[in-house]
Amino acid sequence: MYDLYMLHFQMPLSILVVVISIFPTLALQSLPETASKKQILLDVIRQSSDIEREETLVYLRVYTDGLAEAHPMRKVDFRNLEMKRKQLPKAEFEVLSRLLSEPATSQLLPAYSRFWGNKDFGSKLQITISNRTQQKLELINFQPFLARKTGQPYPQQVEKVGCEIWKLRYEVSEERLEKDWLKGCSQLGY
Repeated sequence: MYDLYMLHFQMPLSILVVVISIFPTLALQSLPETASKKQILLDVIRQSSDIEREETLVYLRVYTDGLAEAHPMRKVDFRNLEMKRKQLPKAEFEVLSRLLSEPATSQLLPAYSRFWGNKDFGSKLQITISNRTQQKLELINFQPFLARKTGQPYPQQVEKVGCEIWKLRYEVSEERLEKDWLKGCSQLGY
């Protein structure tokens, strides 16, 4: 009788040990693949300031799987700051990837700065490109059209990168940009 009792007790115990030992493996397999492999390709943080306030937001973020996101700027509810998200079409993502991989992009200086006479307000785009290596770039008061008009143009590659950021920002956020920059980019051939 004792042997029968022990056999009855050991059988469920051994099943429990097997289930407990394989549970972590099963749990890891059930995680979505993107959760473990999602990496940022392009991160653009916008800081803007005026006399009364300073704002910092995700202007544009693009992941290596083509997902893009951005904080809204027009309709902001500080109780719930949700990102707008969009999966970029494959062709658009490839254009961005090629631009960020061009040798001219990797040769850009770490910062480009212009001051247009008003020190009470300004903006800064902090750009991080994560290709084979990580590259940081700051565009302070970036206005390529005014820069050309005043004879202080940016390098062409800076204009291309800036225009691509504006284009993708517009597509992801579905918000009108602060100025008609996309028309200006189009006129410059970008």
